[in-house]
Amino acid sequence: MRWIYLSPHLDDVVLSCGAIVWQQVQAGHKVEIWSIFAGDPPEGDLPPFALTLHERWQTGPQAYAVRRAEDRAACAVLGAQARHLHFADCIYRRLPSGEPLIAENEQLFAPLHAQEAPLLQEISDLLAAYLPRNAMLISPLSIGGHVDHRLVRAAAERLGRRLGYYADYPYAITRPTQVGSQAAGRARHFPLPPPALQAWMDAIACHVSQLSTFWPSEAAMRQELQAYAAQGGGQTLWFQPCQRTIYKNHHQNSP
Repeated sequence: MRWIYLSPHLDDVVLSCGAIVWQQVQAGHKVEIWSIFAGDPPEGDLPPFALTLHERWQTGPQAYAVRRAEDRAACAVLGAQARHLHFADCIYRRLPSGEPLIAENEQLFAPLHAQEAPLLQEISDLLAAYLPRNAMLISPLSIGGHVDHRLVRAAAERLGRRLGYYADYPYAITRPTQVGSQAAGRARHFPLPPPALQAWMDAIACHVSQLSTFWPSEAAMRQELQAYAAQGGGQTLWFQPCQRTIYKNHHQNSP
């Protein structure tokens, strides 16, 4: 079976369900991770908030070239194929007025801006054009409400095809009530046997620039995930029933 996971950013699927991906590959499935907001920033001056993140990531202006390389390494650990789309992360996008879409951290979790409606349509159209019909498509639930996660879920749901969902890390842990309220459909739980846990941790460790977003060190990440597994923690996908297909598959090649 062919599985395609939609990852808003270059680390989201690896963080949220890397152990599932590894187990599916081990079972003989073909798994692809399509990172939507994986393109380089637009030309010109970058918004101040983006520059502060570049400093924290220690990547400088080549942030997304670095992050794409990290993602290719992480996907190799899991055995998945990485596909990077050209859309720019919300930290780089500007409104038609020229103002940055994101000026401070809290705005990452604001409602979708009406002026980004064309971007939502563009993402949905690209997915409609290139997604193969025979693949099982997995979308983020958008737990936590990050604007890019919301955009990806909305774009996927516009396709009118059957979807699976994963719970976004770390919001699935810090906001468990949202998982209960947003997850619907048939749940399939994946435990964390030691080899899957090891692959998950090793893949996350490839995203060197992003570790500081969630942990003080790689060792702290491994300790936290080992404790999570020891407590019986695992990962879950939710599957909705089939929906009426409203898109046309124009191409079989990747974007």
